[in-house]
Amino acid sequence: MLSKGIAALAIALALQPSVAQARPGSLISAARMADAPASFQAWRIRYETTDASGRRTEATGVLVSPRGSAGRLKRDVMAWAHPTVGIAEACAPSAQPNVLETIPNLAGLIAQGWVVVATDYPGLGTPGPNAYLVGEAEARSLLDSVRAAQGLAQVGAGRRFGVWGLSQGAHAALFTGEVSKRYAPELEIVGVAAAAPPTDLSANLGGGVNPTVRAALTAFAAQSWSEVYDVDLSIIARPVAQRVIRRLAGRCSSPDPALRTKIEVLRLRRQLRDVDLTLIDPWRGLLRRNSAGSVSAGAPLLIAQSAGDQVVAPAVTRNFVARACSRGEKVLFVAAGDGPHATTASVTAAQTISWFAGRFAGNRRQEQARVAPSVQTFPDPPADQRDFAGGFTGTMATDR
Repeated sequence: MLSKGIAALAIALALQPSVAQARPGSLISAARMADAPASFQAWRIRYETTDASGRRTEATGVLVSPRGSAGRLKRDVMAWAHPTVGIAEACAPSAQPNVLETIPNLAGLIAQGWVVVATDYPGLGTPGPNAYLVGEAEARSLLDSVRAAQGLAQVGAGRRFGVWGLSQGAHAALFTGEVSKRYAPELEIVGVAAAAPPTDLSANLGGGVNPTVRAALTAFAAQSWSEVYDVDLSIIARPVAQRVIRRLAGRCSSPDPALRTKIEVLRLRRQLRDVDLTLIDPWRGLLRRNSAGSVSAGAPLLIAQSAGDQVVAPAVTRNFVARACSRGEKVLFVAAGDGPHATTASVTAAQTISWFAGRFAGNRRQEQARVAPSVQTFPDPPADQRDFAGGFTGTMATDR
């Protein structure tokens, strides 16, 4: 027992970079998950990254790979970007006992021979603030998670990777494609898959947004952005509303929130009913800064969207696809039926994995599949259903 403890300590010390040597993507620690299924091996990891301003910070996550040695060939990497779980440190997916179950078709990803890395994003699992829907920060943590995967020798992770995300994670995935060549030029991104992506934040938050969803989003985004960008909450909220925002921001999202949380969301909805972030500076500029599509996508895109989504407006996603096509981006659109927002990634997982397999294999024919801007892929939803919450799986958060 003592020898095992000494060995574990030696591994941790070997991974721990010195302050002077630490670089973005440096692996700080890796703790093996003893309860991982027999078909693969998994670790909870901690690694170095940077925030949107370039300041050094840390992030946590999970790393999963097939069992056995990769041999001489390096394994391709799939970076998973999770949907909204909250912005409090305790909400980190990697801290939950069922974290491996939250990655869509993980067994299918591992069966392809890929390494899977799933970041929590900084501020979840590490001291805040969590940069919720801050595209640059999300992207950096994803790119550095791929670098961190290379730091565990027995995994055999290579430099080729794809990124796949749902809702908030789809937003993060799109920004990862946009900044990859600038931030991590040594990595080779083969594709970006975005399921139910919030793209144009101003359009999603504009007319027709369900006010309850809007209040829930505001609690997370406003609190996060007030810390990340040092913006005074009093610009958009009175003291009573600010207190509600801070309380809600301290809880984690859930499809079945506690009654107290539901009441506070409704209270915040009333207090913010006349507030439109798209008309208020500096919030208006921050919405534009954190909307995807202002620069090259950086890689071929797979966009999945349900016509029945009442969180991310299908019409806004369709417009994003049309604009990307008009710029000459390589886009494959996958219709996800008319199911709920939260299932968009899982119901399109088989198609997404097949698409990535083709991308890793160099199947260029897939690059020709696209949705023409004039195609009406699915009808516009009623105005009162054009909802957006950046990844909420339910009405709001659970009490902690």
